[in-house]
Amino acid sequence: MLTKRTLYFLLIILGLSFSIETNAQSRLYPKGRDHSKNSLSRYYARVDSLLLNNRNLDDFAFTIRGSFTGEQGCYYSTKNSELVLKIANKNLWYSRKSKIDEYRCKISRSSAKLLDELFTAAVFSSSFLAQPNGLDGVTYEILVNGGYYTAECWSPRKGTNCHKLVEILEEVASATKNNDQAAIENQVTKIKELTEEFKKLYPEDVK
Repeated sequence: MLTKRTLYFLLIILGLSFSIETNAQSRLYPKGRDHSKNSLSRYYARVDSLLLNNRNLDDFAFTIRGSFTGEQGCYYSTKNSELVLKIANKNLWYSRKSKIDEYRCKISRSSAKLLDELFTAAVFSSSFLAQPNGLDGVTYEILVNGGYYTAECWSPRKGTNCHKLVEILEEVASATKNNDQAAIENQVTKIKELTEEFKKLYPEDVK
């Protein structure tokens, strides 16, 4: 039979676990690149090579990596102020013969600036305490400053900062695929609001 003292400590642990889980949904997780030669690092290198211009990036980018579906990589090209989306028709982890489709969509430089500000705020407010846990699902990775800084989240819960970010990523990818600049411009209000939410997570001494 549980004593009051034991029950009290269990409640504290559950409360801390809930707090950490909630925090993990509010922030991205800053994940650095593994320079080892294992299967996972080779997979990341293949994603970079096929979907992100081998990480020769002008500015920001993001990837959408499903557990079994074809991955997507989207990056901004400053030369023509356009988004470039590349989609693998088969999952790159399992298939060595994936076909890559490419789509492009011009966007205004002001919209590009807003996306960069959002992604920067999301990455710079990330925390190692927000490390995602799970197997199947979708991993979303954000890259800023030419890919120098990166952070990611995994299948976040609805209503959280990360879920709102994921919705914007999916909208941007879809708009790029359909060459629909207006659909991206329609995200401006949501982008601005979410940028401010991520900025609120900055440490007090660097705000």
